Amino acid sequence: MDFSILPYEEQKKLAEYMFMPLSSAEDIRNWVKLYLGLELPLEITDPDSTSTPLDSVFQVYNTFKHNTGDKNPGYILMSCREGMKTVSVAILEVLLVLHFQLEVGHAAATEDQSSIALGYIEGFFTIIQPLLDIAGWENKTKNKRLAKFKTPQGKTPFIKIVICTPKGMNSLHSNILILDELDLADPKAIKEGKNITGYSKGIHGIKVYLSTRKYAFGNMTKAIDEAPAMNYKILSWNILDVTEKCPPSRHLPDGPVRDMYVAKNLPLKQIYTEEFALLPDAEKTKYELITDVYDGCKECLLLPVCKKRLSQKPDHATGGFYKPIVSVIQKFRENDPDTAEAQLMCWKPGSEGLVYPRFSTVPEKGNVITLKEAYSALMGPNSKAFVTEMDLLYQLQKADIPFYAGVDWGFTHDSVILIVCKMPTGEIWVIDCFAAPGLEFSDVLQTAMAYRDKYGIQKWFCDQAMPSSIKSFNKNGMKSPKFTKDVLGGIDSIRAKIIGATGKRFLKVVATQNTKKVISALQKHRFKMDSQGNLTTEPDDERGIADIADAARYIGQNLFPVKGSSKPEVAWTDVRSSPEDNPNPTTNQQMKEEIAKRVQEGGSMRGGTGKRGGFHWDI
Repeated sequence: MDFSILPYEEQKKLAEYMFMPLSSAEDIRNWVKLYLGLELPLEITDPDSTSTPLDSVFQVYNTFKHNTGDKNPGYILMSCREGMKTVSVAILEVLLVLHFQLEVGHAAATEDQSSIALGYIEGFFTIIQPLLDIAGWENKTKNKRLAKFKTPQGKTPFIKIVICTPKGMNSLHSNILILDELDLADPKAIKEGKNITGYSKGIHGIKVYLSTRKYAFGNMTKAIDEAPAMNYKILSWNILDVTEKCPPSRHLPDGPVRDMYVAKNLPLKQIYTEEFALLPDAEKTKYELITDVYDGCKECLLLPVCKKRLSQKPDHATGGFYKPIVSVIQKFRENDPDTAEAQLMCWKPGSEGLVYPRFSTVPEKGNVITLKEAYSALMGPNSKAFVTEMDLLYQLQKADIPFYAGVDWGFTHDSVILIVCKMPTGEIWVIDCFAAPGLEFSDVLQTAMAYRDKYGIQKWFCDQAMPSSIKSFNKNGMKSPKFTKDVLGGIDSIRAKIIGATGKRFLKVVATQNTKKVISALQKHRFKMDSQGNLTTEPDDERGIADIADAARYIGQNLFPVKGSSKPEVAWTDVRSSPEDNPNPTTNQQMKEEIAKRVQEGGSMRGGTGKRGGFHWDI
């Protein structure tokens, strides 16, 4: 609407209404439509979502309206790609300036992102400028990254846009900080920005972080992990929440309906009930039933994620900023399943750049087991209703299960002692983990001795950078063999245990308070990127993550290497004979036979030591 051509009295009424505080997300929707001519999504489509673009605007707006920033000091807006994050916060910033005369700071991660935000803000103020003139608001803007006004009451609210660098963040002080594209921002600048807002002139400051969660190790994931401790509220929405209503001409509600099964995870896939009945039981768990599927939905690529919900959206959910269905379908076609799950559906962070991308925390199927599951694996199902760590340790030691430790000295990072046990099935269980920063070697030694006595650890695979420390371990009964550090070899060994070639997971982290940090480290450990943003083969050295991953790697390359001189624990069987005629020999028998072949013609070997060329034995 061109407000400049309206009669003065109508302009005056609209100007008065423009400054009236709003009481609901629906009020904001109507205000945006009237003054800015935009239609933004308000309704939640996917039940896994907690918000929408306009709902998130209202929640932050309402916090300032009631000055409850002491209770809600921050918000994290996590949405899909093209999820209207920047335009939504630009609307929020305009409302905060108009209704509460606030000082607004907008930090953009990149120059391009700042230009987009600036374009929205300038455009919005240009639209309502005739009404601002009527209300006596004087434009004091002096540069392209500052929108500043002087009100009739003498206040000077503004919106200042800066690039998210340490220097840019250091120059900003405001009632609210909005950090756009958090995942792309400089971590040092984010740290500098923590003191931009605070309690000032009776107003509690607020921070708003917004981004798509692109990486499992990124700033967004870190902010989400820290949200409970920071008392920040997470608001999320995905591409379905910003997609238009599916018209009857597309889903054909008057045609025949039928039940179908859809894949729970990407890639998008749907099958008929007859096809589902033929699947193995293990495959059936990957699907869920959708009843009464419309005739037009049966072959629609979006059915597995839409589940008929787009057909149930309100009639006004079309046009404007709503995404056309054909455009959304194309997005799924263009993105691989991992990227689509992360950046379109917001189900999880992306796995790109992760050292262990296949590490899974899915209950019963992943690499994490509960104390009760571990106990049941040893003692049988339903063996004990409630299991403690000491219950499990008692049974492991009773079964003579060997324990091993990986040690990273820490230096400027955390000192780590990681405890695993090697099961007869070939599984490796992570049982315990100690990690603490700023320790002297004497502290590490005392802690290690306590673990030595508790677990009866057979070998300690220590970081080889501290020979004197290793010598002290050996003197105190903690056998620490020498080895040559093999970073990629260690990574390969852990990867092979996380999931084997047959799909079985041989690495299990027993979930306890002490192993939470292990789960987090294996999920987030990543490779470094070079100056061009390309991945390298060098693991990142992030504190609290790399130290634990290093300790695990030392165990892996020594205890279960993928390649090298160590022999795999396998049994040799003559397939021409029955098991009774040719029982599997023990490992010692196998080695004796192999040595006998190498050193003499026939015969059997007795115990003792010997050497022939480069081959040594001790039996």
